Amino acid sequence: MRKRISFVFLLFLSIAALTSCTRREVLLFLNWGEYIDEAMIEEFENTYNCEVFMDLGESNEIFYSKVRGGTTCYDVVCPSDYMVQKMYQNDMLMELDFSKISNYNLENRMPGVVGIADTLEEKAPGITSYYVPYLWGTWGIVYSTLKEGLETVVKSSSNEWASLFDRSVLPAGTRVAMYDSHLHAYYAACRYLGFDTEEELSQNELNQIYELVKKMNYDAWGTDDIKKDIVAKNRDLGFMWTGDFLYYYCETAANTVMDAYLAKDVSLEDISLMIEEITGEKRIYKEKYQIGFDIYIPSDTIAFCDNLVIPKDSANTELALKFINFMCGRKEGVNEVDPAFANTYYVSYDAPYIDLYDDIVALKDLEFKDDALLAGEDPYDSELYWNIYDKAIGIAFDKYYPKEERIILPDGGIKKYKGDILTSFSRNYINTINSTFNNARA
Repeated sequence: MRKRISFVFLLFLSIAALTSCTRREVLLFLNWGEYIDEAMIEEFENTYNCEVFMDLGESNEIFYSKVRGGTTCYDVVCPSDYMVQKMYQNDMLMELDFSKISNYNLENRMPGVVGIADTLEEKAPGITSYYVPYLWGTWGIVYSTLKEGLETVVKSSSNEWASLFDRSVLPAGTRVAMYDSHLHAYYAACRYLGFDTEEELSQNELNQIYELVKKMNYDAWGTDDIKKDIVAKNRDLGFMWTGDFLYYYCETAANTVMDAYLAKDVSLEDISLMIEEITGEKRIYKEKYQIGFDIYIPSDTIAFCDNLVIPKDSANTELALKFINFMCGRKEGVNEVDPAFANTYYVSYDAPYIDLYDDIVALKDLEFKDDALLAGEDPYDSELYWNIYDKAIGIAFDKYYPKEERIILPDGGIKKYKGDILTSFSRNYINTINSTFNNARA
């Protein structure tokens, strides 16, 4: 995926000078990397005659420190649920004027987004007025389907987290990567050991996590490189965001189908069948073509919802409200720009809105009848290729982001979304978690 440049904010004096010359408003946006379609930022800039400058953060904790530090007065920030809670409880956020965010419809939220919102409201009453959902999803265990015996272990172990923490159950030579975020690794370890993920643990319990991580001795700790290494067959198993997996899954599916089409191993009429077979239970087409990796999402996994918020010290609140409203919009302007669809499609995390989700899933019904879509083009950047990708992403959203998924709790209750959001622990306890994992890794 493309990545928009993260401007160094020591250059803001230059930006201010530019603004004074052009008289264009400036919006400062703190976001995750590769987490928005750049074309939508450009559309917003053109629509409102403004400049958007985007800084990137690698974790929610970095988001918090950047906003808390006040060195830069961000206008819009994209923190996850538990960090929105922490910012709200520390009086760092501005209450949103929803009369100016007309594209946001509470009734249009996906059931899982509603469930996470209800959880947040229980923890921090009144918080619903301070954020708008942007994207959401889960974490999962990505694994190679080419490593003999690995899928059986991942999907059939009595403990859903065993493949990440018990080498004795894995096939010999399995190369395991853990995501390099101690808070997420901590959650997974707690789930494996049966510890409470919402309360601070005793020293004895932390010692058990330390011994678990030390004994596991992961082959790698990584972020984006985990998915790339599994796709490249350099790793066999790793813990990561479902959305990161899904993008590479659909891209690999599209490349695989195009390979077969150019080799004349699949006809235009059978492309749909091939996509359905390599993404379905069969996994392989003509005993030759396959994707080679998949994801298992534990029932008690991490769920998250990333949100758009306005910090209290925003220097351009009105433009920030316009930005949030624009990014929630469907079919904006005379050119039929669709920001909400474009961002969800580009990033491959789950859609926060029901109509948007339905539109993406509808892509799975695409059929292929016109090979003129390939004529005179790079076949891997042709309209035919992107139609194949579209069908794959529609199938993947339907498969890995089920709209009405509900989890039956041990007490018989029902949760509206798979997994749990992370807990907003104190800074001291976060430091304790970090030192526990740093020591185990050392």
